[in-house]
Amino acid sequence: MKTISILLASALGMISTCSAIPVQATPHIQFDQTVYDFGKTSQVSTVSGIFKFKNIGDAVLKMEAPKPSCGCTAAEVKPDTLPPGTAGEIPFTLNLGFYRGNIEKHISVRSNDPLTPEVSLTIRVDYTPLFELTPMTVSPNLAFGMEETNQFTSLKRTDGKPLQIVRLEGSQPWITATVEPDRQGNETNARIRVTIKRDGVARHFNEYVRVYTADQSNSPAASLYLYGEVMGEVSLTPEALYWSITAAANPAVPIAQHVIIRAADGQPLAIKNPQSTIKGISMEIVPREEGKAYELIARLDDVPASTVSGKVTFETSVATQPRMEVPVIVNVFKP
Repeated sequence: MKTISILLASALGMISTCSAIPVQATPHIQFDQTVYDFGKTSQVSTVSGIFKFKNIGDAVLKMEAPKPSCGCTAAEVKPDTLPPGTAGEIPFTLNLGFYRGNIEKHISVRSNDPLTPEVSLTIRVDYTPLFELTPMTVSPNLAFGMEETNQFTSLKRTDGKPLQIVRLEGSQPWITATVEPDRQGNETNARIRVTIKRDGVARHFNEYVRVYTADQSNSPAASLYLYGEVMGEVSLTPEALYWSITAAANPAVPIAQHVIIRAADGQPLAIKNPQSTIKGISMEIVPREEGKAYELIARLDDVPASTVSGKVTFETSVATQPRMEVPVIVNVFKP
């Protein structure tokens, strides 16, 4: 009995000692809601809201800056440090742009909460823009010898009111736009003709045309984006070099890509001095049609450790295009 009493006393002492060990205080974040659904929305350019949260833990909660899933969403946290029992908020604004349909965006929120170190907040909108542009993007190309080209788009006002376009503004002097009334006499629709004229040297371009209406004259009601090319006397096929390989690849034979260089008007052409801004790429120019067409052979002799981008350049005998550039991407996938 004496032995049993000693053992029992020892066990009770251990339990008392364990119960005296303090539990480490931790912060804990709790949101009132993690999904903000605006439902059907129209005739606005942005929507805004607030995600509210509390620190229901027993230690200070420290917040990182919120990270939206796209550049169309802006968000911040107020405050970024919360004692136990206090509340904060994450106000946000979503720029809806001109796209119609269901929009879903996300905001990543990180903190020092050990149980929930990251929370994903969701914003949903079923959006109908007041003005619909179809298509929103065109890709005009001016072949060598062409002085201008025309592209068309249609603008519609979705609330049924008359469409009153007051002006059209191109981003460059060589881009002009005019309104053509709807052929069926529908006052809510209009056809827009965009004219791109040859101006300057051969080049690719990213430009736009802004549309202003009577009730929205200070900011554009819609924007038409132009992604195209003014082609010169020298043409490239393809216009870029691209490798897609794994980091473990170590080919015994160099991986080659080919570009055909041709004079668009059939005039004499000479090519020389190919160079690459990326190490490990060797180049060779091989005549295909003497004085008219060449093949640029680019070989990837050394696989880079990670993805790199750069360009290959060469000189031509054409006065308007004395130096040509070919974009290069070596995309390395790591296993």
